[in-house]
Amino acid sequence: MATQDPVLYAVCDGEKARFLRFDGHQMRTIQRFDAHDKTTDAAGDVASIKEPRSDPKVQVKERFARQIAHEIDTAFTANSALEGLVLAAAPHVLHDIREHLSKVTSRKLIKSESKDLTNIPDQDLLAHFDRPATGWPKP
Repeated sequence: MATQDPVLYAVCDGEKARFLRFDGHQMRTIQRFDAHDKTTDAAGDVASIKEPRSDPKVQVKERFARQIAHEIDTAFTANSALEGLVLAAAPHVLHDIREHLSKVTSRKLIKSESKDLTNIPDQDLLAHFDRPATGWPKP
């Protein structure tokens, strides 16, 4: 029986995100998020008419990044077995997510990659992550 890898992998872009775990054989998505989903609805509070030069698309991406940071914090609070975080996101999104992580969760960040991997299927994702960087051996 394979042991569960104690690392949460988060793959994000400005409008989609998913959390994955390595089950001993391959990466498996455990949760998905969408900026336009009713539960995360990042498009809900975009610019008011009084805000000059604010792009609603940029605002949606920034709000979504804050929400994903909150979801990552929540995952670590809810699951004490998680010991590390690997974060892969487009560069601007990666910065926004890291800025909004709690200090406790930030200390668990093992590696961050400036790559948009959201459209890569689960079975192909393992090749994109440097497993030795997590500190846990390859299966």
